[in-house]
Amino acid sequence: MNSRPDDSWLGPEFFANRPKFPEEELLKYAGQHVAFSWDGTRILAADPDEKTLFDKVLAAGLDLSRVVFEYVDDGRYSHI
Repeated sequence: MNSRPDDSWLGPEFFANRPKFPEEELLKYAGQHVAFSWDGTRILAADPDEKTLFDKVLAAGLDLSRVVFEYVDDGRYSHI
């Protein structure tokens, strides 16, 4: 939980926790947009479509400004 509820900037806990999120768990969301908890410890929702993800977050009663959105690359690149 964020100890600074009125602060719109991510706190140090996100930057400490997000790199520790297990890569094997993150890869389950490859090719999708994800919504991380404010502290970076959990994925709250995911969807390939960003708008649909926003709708899911809102439907769950979460504040869009209190989650961290990220795209999980699927690792497939076309080299030209």
